[in-house]
Amino acid sequence: MADRRVLVIDNGSYECRVGWSDSKEPDLRFRNVLTKPRKDRKKEALQQGSSEGAQPAVVEAPAEIQVGNDITNIEAVRAHLKSPFERNVITNWNHQEQIFDYIFTKMGFEGQERVDHPIVLTEALANPNFCRQQMSELLFECYGIKAVSYGIDALYSWEHYQQRRQKISDALLISFGYSTTHVIPVLGGKLQLEHVRRLNVGGYHIITYLFRLMQMKYPVHLNAITISRMEKLVHEHCHVAVDYREELVKWAQMDYYDEHIMKIQLPYNAVTATNALLTAEQKQEKRRELAHRLLEIKNRREREKLREDEQQLFVYNKLRQLYEQQKLEKFERALQQQQIGTLEDLDALIATINSRIKRAQDRAQSAPRPSKQQEKLDKMPKPPAGVSQADWLAELHGKREELLGRKQARQQQRSEQAKRHTHAAQQRMRIISSLAKSEKRRKANGEEEDDGFGMNDNDWDVYKRINRYNDDSDSDADNEQLLEFEKILSHYDANFDVSNSNAQAQTAAENYQLHFGVEDIRVPEILFQPSMIGCSEAGLSELIAFVLKLFTAEEQQRLVEHVYLTGGCAQFKGLKDRLAKELLEMRPFQSKFSIYESDEPSLSAWLGACVHAEEPNFGHSLTTRQDHQEYGSEFFREHRASNLFYPTPKD
Repeated sequence: MADRRVLVIDNGSYECRVGWSDSKEPDLRFRNVLTKPRKDRKKEALQQGSSEGAQPAVVEAPAEIQVGNDITNIEAVRAHLKSPFERNVITNWNHQEQIFDYIFTKMGFEGQERVDHPIVLTEALANPNFCRQQMSELLFECYGIKAVSYGIDALYSWEHYQQRRQKISDALLISFGYSTTHVIPVLGGKLQLEHVRRLNVGGYHIITYLFRLMQMKYPVHLNAITISRMEKLVHEHCHVAVDYREELVKWAQMDYYDEHIMKIQLPYNAVTATNALLTAEQKQEKRRELAHRLLEIKNRREREKLREDEQQLFVYNKLRQLYEQQKLEKFERALQQQQIGTLEDLDALIATINSRIKRAQDRAQSAPRPSKQQEKLDKMPKPPAGVSQADWLAELHGKREELLGRKQARQQQRSEQAKRHTHAAQQRMRIISSLAKSEKRRKANGEEEDDGFGMNDNDWDVYKRINRYNDDSDSDADNEQLLEFEKILSHYDANFDVSNSNAQAQTAAENYQLHFGVEDIRVPEILFQPSMIGCSEAGLSELIAFVLKLFTAEEQQRLVEHVYLTGGCAQFKGLKDRLAKELLEMRPFQSKFSIYESDEPSLSAWLGACVHAEEPNFGHSLTTRQDHQEYGSEFFREHRASNLFYPTPKD
């Protein structure tokens, strides 16, 4: 090969990593998704021809597909995101081709006829032959690559881990993916494919589970609970509990809860005194201003549409002139370019646009002009005649303190009524009990006669006595009056402290908080208890125990001496300790085991593929174009980190 440089692509279902094998880190990392936004509203001009002098026609430009890092606001297009993967297997090859276009463009192959470099590409464990066949055809026939080497990301990660240590031939790999989790035994340096087991729970399910939990917990903040925000919480704050039940007991204690709860403040706009003190006339004026703004927006849109119609009409009139000047050949070409059938269709379009323009002009002339804005808010109140400013401010201070005392008394009474043994609660229950025990008259047939309670207006006093502190009908008026006093005092009294008046606003702001507490351990727990999300499969601990039982006692000991964790979810704090606890329970008494973690769980597969590409015998693992043509599309050459090749049986 003329160029020995190898392009390494870790094609993960969550993130794709691309770079050269001689680099220390990938040159390109992006979310493995794409989206096609709605039609681009930008207009492109097509020249009709310089000889005619016609103005260019206006057509809509086709929408461009956005891939990976080109998606500026991924949350805005969340509903339109597409992925080539179904779980961890590629099923949509149109999307995969668009992602390859993005990769090769970013890596500097744009404009070249072929990608003239060998490629190392990761694939799913036990990838179906049909999927590999489609991938080989795409790479060899569409992009003209020289050769490709397929490998499993978890085995590449294991190769990278061994690079800095001695070669280890036996290991139990636990690969945490975005859609699945695999338990992979390796004996004698060979993959034991028939004993591999999969758990259909991964990072996607953890993020989605937290998303649903927070939505159920805070149904009034659905817009603020986004997948992107949940991903950040999972990546930065979640951890695996060593003893899940014990951790739940701790979270049930208020002291532990207050110490460990994490509060996320959402945007909150407090009600200001200016807004609360608007009079009915001022509110009406604001509504008129809003109506005027909406009318201006509508008129602006109509003017833009009118300009477009006039421009289109100009083009059609130029076409009509070509016909009148007997330039029939140019006229026919222009009709085809404008996608117009015949001269009659052109005349109909001209008539339609003329009528539309006339209606728009008539509306513009008859539309009422918005009136001038009236004066803004009333001026600040002044002391009454004959009263000094000091006495007036002292009176306002007294009224404000009275309002605050009344509000505090109502709040205290509500809290006392919520308790069982307080005087207020006992008095309320005494009144209710006396009403319930009142004797009812009986009719001649023995049925109870209605005592008529509630028919008299005086009976309403009983209800008032019960609920005299639960009536919040005056709270809005008190709040408005309180804000008015504070506005005046803030303006005239330089010593007035407004910090105390913000207590109510701070209380309201607390209603715009997300409390992230027990979800910290509950969400990752689905790896060990999939039944929490309605999955009937066994958890990770049971899966490991099942895989170990497929081997002899001596082989089990060889496997558990090197339990290796890799993949995105391997970054959870506490995962290693939890697995150590589970292995201690399932392994024989006083037997030994060791658990190792990847240094870079999300990047180790790409680094391991680079190690494989730099080996001296790397060429033996490459499937060349000649192999593709001679043995078929599904053929590939095996190596230590690859799947096993089983040809599809022929009919």
